Amino acid sequence: MERPDIVPDFRVLVGARPLVGTWVTFADPTVAEVVAGSGVDFLAIDGEHGVVDVGTLGPILAATRATGIPMLFRVAENEQARIQHALDNGASGVVVPRIRSAADAARAASATRYPPEGTRGIAPRRAAGYGRDGGYLARANDVVTCCIQVETREALADLDAILATPGLDALLVGPNDLAGSLGRTGEIDHPENLAAIADVLARATAWGIPVGIHVPDAAAARQRLAEGFRFVTVSTDHGLLAAAVDAMVAAVRG
Repeated sequence: MERPDIVPDFRVLVGARPLVGTWVTFADPTVAEVVAGSGVDFLAIDGEHGVVDVGTLGPILAATRATGIPMLFRVAENEQARIQHALDNGASGVVVPRIRSAADAARAASATRYPPEGTRGIAPRRAAGYGRDGGYLARANDVVTCCIQVETREALADLDAILATPGLDALLVGPNDLAGSLGRTGEIDHPENLAAIADVLARATAWGIPVGIHVPDAAAARQRLAEGFRFVTVSTDHGLLAAAVDAMVAAVRG
């Protein structure tokens, strides 16, 4: 029995239209459930800076499954075990941070694919409906997403080779870390950083690779989508909560 709804396909959606998402940083699945019901196109779950780990990822995916939206998990490191844990749990794909070279990109892409295309271990759990989805292995390589983050000076220098990596499905620009790597920590809007971001967008688009970027708010999201970015992560769950509470308190106090 096939259960293709278990792992929604981010690659199909981002190829059809621009996508709006946000970051999930809380481990409580109820938070992700609330955010997923907002109408966002996808969620990015933060296993790098947030408190979510492989143990709390499963409940988050279960809580949000009814929305049918893709869930990308950002792993803490570019490691085979971390990547396949996320995919076996049922994540639509992974976001791999701090890619610095084509070799880094190849290692990430290989970990997301079953042989012969890659090195992913064959033991899916939730992704295959706990053994009920007999068709998962046959289609897994075509539906999981390998999204890498370009956020270092080294990645900029090796970008063309990175973009040529087989199995690379999407690219997410990390503007904060990129600025820091360029010696401009905290200066996201510095001309050097903006020029680097524009260069990444142009070169990746020429390769046919969807490019996303993190933005602080709706206005920035609209601007980036108009520039040609295919997906945006707008703020975070904790950022949106803090902003809403701050606005409420300010409104009450006049």
